[in-house]
Amino acid sequence: MTRFKSHMALATITALALMMISCGPPPGPSTSVQRVNPNAQIDLSGEWNATDANQVASVMIRDCLNRPWAAKFKAEKGKEPVVRLYPIRNRSTDHIDWRFLSKQVEMELINSGMVKVVSDLQEAGTQRLERADQARNASDSTVKSQGQETGSDFTLNGWILTQNDAAEGQEVKAYVTTMELTNSESNEKVWMKVHKITKVITRAASEW
Repeated sequence: MTRFKSHMALATITALALMMISCGPPPGPSTSVQRVNPNAQIDLSGEWNATDANQVASVMIRDCLNRPWAAKFKAEKGKEPVVRLYPIRNRSTDHIDWRFLSKQVEMELINSGMVKVVSDLQEAGTQRLERADQARNASDSTVKSQGQETGSDFTLNGWILTQNDAAEGQEVKAYVTTMELTNSESNEKVWMKVHKITKVITRAASEW
C-alpha cells in the first residue's frame, strides 16, 4: 500500500510539473547570426556606419596625399612631413563614433608611407606619464628622457555635419565631412576637402 501511495505521489508531482511548463511563457524568438565580409557595404537604418567611416577616411586621405604639399615639403626639407591628427569632431545631431573615424584616418596616413604621424594630444599625455614614471623607476640604461618628442610639421583637423530633409515617407540624410591640413609653424592651410555621403531612406507610412 505504501508503495502504491508513493507511485501516486510521484505521478501527481509529475503532472503538476508538466502543467506548469505548459502554462509558462512561450519560448522567445530564435536568434540568427550570419558572418559577412567586413568590407561589405551594409545599410540597415541609413544612419552613419562603419562603411561610411571607411569610405570617408580612404577618399579624404588619398586626395590629401595626392596634392602637392607633401612632395613640396620633402623636396625642401629632405624628409617626410610629420602630421598630428586631431580628433575628427562630430558636429551633427546624429550619434557618430568619432573615435572610430579618427582611427581610420590615422591608419590611412600611417599606411601610406608618405608621412609620419605623431600621437594626438591625449595619447601624447599618456606617453609623457610613462616617461615620468620611467624617470623614477627605470634603470639608467633603459630610461627614456623627456623633451625628445618629434614635433609636427602639420596638423589635420576635421568635423562632420548633417543636412537632412524628409517628406511623404522619404528622408534624405547627407553627411558632410570637412578636413583641413595646416602648417604648424605658419598656420598656413595647405589642403582642404569636403566629402558628402547622401542616402535616400524610404519607410512605410506606419513608421512616420
